[in-house]
Amino acid sequence: AKAEKINDFFVSLPGVEKVWAKGPTKSSVHLKRGVDVDLRVVKEESFGSALQYFTGSKEHNVATRRVAISRGLKLNEYGVFRGQKQIAGKTEEEVYRAIGMAYIEPEMREDQGEVVLALRGELPKLIRLEDIKGDLHCHSDWDGGENSIEEMAKMAMERGYEYIGISDHTKFLRIENGLDEKQLLKQKEAIKKINDKFKKQNKKFRVLQGCETNILNDGSVDIKDEVLSQLDYVIAGVHSSMKMERKEMTERMIRAMKNPNIDIISHPTGRLIGKRDEYQVDLEKILKAAKETATILEINSWPERLDLKDTYIRMAKKIGVKMIINTDSHQKDQMHFIEFGVAQARRGWAEASDIINTLGIEELKNLLKI
Repeated sequence: AKAEKINDFFVSLPGVEKVWAKGPTKSSVHLKRGVDVDLRVVKEESFGSALQYFTGSKEHNVATRRVAISRGLKLNEYGVFRGQKQIAGKTEEEVYRAIGMAYIEPEMREDQGEVVLALRGELPKLIRLEDIKGDLHCHSDWDGGENSIEEMAKMAMERGYEYIGISDHTKFLRIENGLDEKQLLKQKEAIKKINDKFKKQNKKFRVLQGCETNILNDGSVDIKDEVLSQLDYVIAGVHSSMKMERKEMTERMIRAMKNPNIDIISHPTGRLIGKRDEYQVDLEKILKAAKETATILEINSWPERLDLKDTYIRMAKKIGVKMIINTDSHQKDQMHFIEFGVAQARRGWAEASDIINTLGIEELKNLLKI
C-alpha cells in the first residue's frame, strides 16, 4: 500500500495545565482558566463535516442526523454518505446542502428551531460586524476615560463608522468623575466645535452627545430633564443598589423607561460574568415596557458583561424591542470589543433590522429625533 506522508504541524495554546490525551489524530488539554480544548486532525474531504459536527450542540447534531436518515443518507463527523459512498463533507455548506437544508450559522446550532427553519428556507439573516455604522456608548477623558473626544472620534472613523456617541457618566457616580448639568452643557459646546472642524475638513462623520445617567432607587435619574432634553440621546443604567427585590427593581427600571428623555437602557441585567449575577428583575415586564415606551435595550460588548445574553436577545426580538450594540469603551482601543457584542447578537438570532446602530447617520438622527 502506498504510504501517505503527514507534514509536521504545531499548535500553541497559552496556559495549558494538563494534557488529558494525545495521539496521531486527537489531543485534549485543560487550560488553567478552566477550559478544555480538543485538537483533531481529519482528512481534507471530511473537514467541513468535522467542523459542523463539533461546532453544534449534541441536540443539533441529533436533529440533523435525523434529517439525513429521512433522506436515506448517513451523517457523521466524517461526511455525508449514501451507502458506502461519501457525497459531501469538505465544507459545512455542502454538508447542509447534501441533506436538503439551508446553511445554518454556527451561532444558531442549538436545536432551538433552526433545523425546521433551515428545511423551509426561512432562517434569519444574522447581523454581521460590517453592518455596524457607529457606537453610542463611549466614554472620554471628561469622565476619567483615557482619550479625548476627538481621539475617540478618529478611532471610530478608522473603523469606518459614520458616527460615535460620547456617553460619559453623570454626577451620581463620583468615583467615575461623573458630569453634572453644567459640565454636560459645556461638553455640548465642545462637541459642536469638533463637528464644525470635521465639516471644514469635508468629513461627513458626526460626533453625537449623550450621557450615561444613573437610575436611582426610585426610578428617577440624576440629571435634570431640562438638560437631558438638550442632548442628542440619553442612556440610563443601574449602577447602585443592585440587590433590590425583584418587584422593586422591575418598577425602578420601568419608571426610568417611562421618562421621555431616556432612549437607551445600558447593560440591562447588570451581570458581570463570573463575578456578579443579574439583578432580580421581571424581564418580561421590562421587555413589554420597552416596547410600549420605544426604549432601546443595549447589548453591551464589554467581555465581562455581554449583556443582554442570547436568550434575552431572542425574547426582545420576538416582542419587537429594538436593540443597540455598544462597547462601553473607556479608551479608544476598546472599541474593537464591538465584535463580541455582534457575536452575542448573532447567538440571539438578531438581524440588522433589530439593531439601531446598523442605521446610517441620517436614519439614526430621524429615529432619535435629533
